Amino acid sequence: MTQLHHEHIVACPYDTARRFLRERLEGFALAGHIDRIELEAGTLRKEVDVRYTRANDPMHFDEPWSVHWEPHGGGPFPQFDGSLTVRADETYSSSILELSGTYEPPFGFAGAAFDEVVGKHVAELTARALLKSIGESMELRYAEEEALKASARAKEEQ
Repeated sequence: MTQLHHEHIVACPYDTARRFLRERLEGFALAGHIDRIELEAGTLRKEVDVRYTRANDPMHFDEPWSVHWEPHGGGPFPQFDGSLTVRADETYSSSILELSGTYEPPFGFAGAAFDEVVGKHVAELTARALLKSIGESMELRYAEEEALKASARAKEEQ
């Protein structure tokens, strides 16, 4: 098993980011839909199917989500199982998307060499792409909500 841990800072306050993440992933989880992410690194192009389910935090502090991804259409690429959550950042105006988990390199024992050459790179690309995609949608939605609030305040002041 190979460990994977990535973080992505999001320009969105913690409480709002948690709400946005819940609203985005609940739709996928409840309907059993797949979030398909396309990876591109040089000549490497691969689609990855991502599934989400609500996870449980025994401390009831976070709202974690279980994440599983596998290569679309199969292939010799790693399958990942882990957890996605939002953490508070040092400032009110941002938060951190955190993805942690493990994957099993393909090809059993021989997979260790494959993992060093290709598999680990693909897993890291997938993690970054997933966090970036979710983070960008949160930032866009937050900017839209803030613009609506500013517009409403401006109308009230008139």
